[in-house]
Amino acid sequence: MNILAEIVEKLKPRLENRKRVLPMEVLAEQAAQTPARPKFAAAFYGDGLHVIAELKKASPSKGLIRNNFDVQSLATELAENGATALSVLTEPYYFLGSEENLAIAAKMVSIPLLRKDFIFDEYQILEAKALGASCVLLIAAMLSAERFVQLLEYAHNQGLDVLGEAHSEKELEMAVKADLVGVNARDLRTFGTSLERSAELIRTIPKDRVAIAESAIRSRADMDTMTAAGAKGFLIGETLMRAEHPGLKLKELLQCC
Repeated sequence: MNILAEIVEKLKPRLENRKRVLPMEVLAEQAAQTPARPKFAAAFYGDGLHVIAELKKASPSKGLIRNNFDVQSLATELAENGATALSVLTEPYYFLGSEENLAIAAKMVSIPLLRKDFIFDEYQILEAKALGASCVLLIAAMLSAERFVQLLEYAHNQGLDVLGEAHSEKELEMAVKADLVGVNARDLRTFGTSLERSAELIRTIPKDRVAIAESAIRSRADMDTMTAAGAKGFLIGETLMRAEHPGLKLKELLQCC
């Protein structure tokens, strides 16, 4: 079954309820009053390795990844050990995330934050801004080309950057319009992963875009392979979350070899 469609259908009633509880015009006022955070894409220019450390408790393919999930300590530890930015899962059913986790991370760290979720509505983008995010994820596989551009422009109007995610040539045609272009080694419709395929796709991304290698990165060797292909950053979740001390694991990846 297409897990993307399944997740979106499950999220729709929850989103409609959130709109009833907090009308969009009220949320817009809250978002407008939220202090701006450091720009997301700008953090990936310059020398060195740039890691988006992901706070992820669970996933559809792996189930529970980290039982001890203290957002305050995890966010602080990863920021102190070299994370360029944090990605915070807010999807509740399959990733056991929450909007509260994003708000907590925003209070704990000053580095840029990505709201990692399945964005299909402008309301979700307003939520991201109000909660303290500086970037949102748009997944090309679950959006039409027209809808992708609409949400991209709306995010920009809110002062947010966009990470466009793809795992095929066709999806890259949409994703390259975003501020950062993420190539996901995991096909969210099948759960299969291929770093080789990721490297092939990253090589085709225009050099003026910020290419991000996502998923299945477990070692410094994997990072070096993606860097050689043209990646300017890495989104790493499971490898960090399975470590007893995620901050030390991140430091090891950044300093190794």
